[in-house]
Amino acid sequence: MRLSRQVARYIIVGGLGTAAHLAVLTLSVEWLQLDVIRASIAGFLAALSVSYALNHHWTFNSQRSPLSSFWRYFVVSVSGLMLNTGMVYAMVEYLHWWYLTAQISVILVVPTSNFLLNRYWAFASPPD
Repeated sequence: MRLSRQVARYIIVGGLGTAAHLAVLTLSVEWLQLDVIRASIAGFLAALSVSYALNHHWTFNSQRSPLSSFWRYFVVSVSGLMLNTGMVYAMVEYLHWWYLTAQISVILVVPTSNFLLNRYWAFASPPD
């Protein structure tokens, strides 16, 4: 599949994952009366599940086994979260940037690195 098509699909899936996260977060807080931390974790897990399924089957059309690709996808996702957090922390604490400026500045870095890791590792065809 062409790279441009995969990138477009990855962006769409990212939007759907974000929507799932926000929906589960809101429902968990407002209807289930969960605290924000537990609700946010539930939202993250919902986004992870939605994004994984769509990326595995639609974005990358992966031939890798679901179990193998899921754990790789999980590692990429958590690594992206850590990279995002570390970069924002460094920009705010050491460079004294405003937190939104810091976050906006990493918006392209983390999704790009995650896309490349997912394309060439998490969902890459297994060796013969």
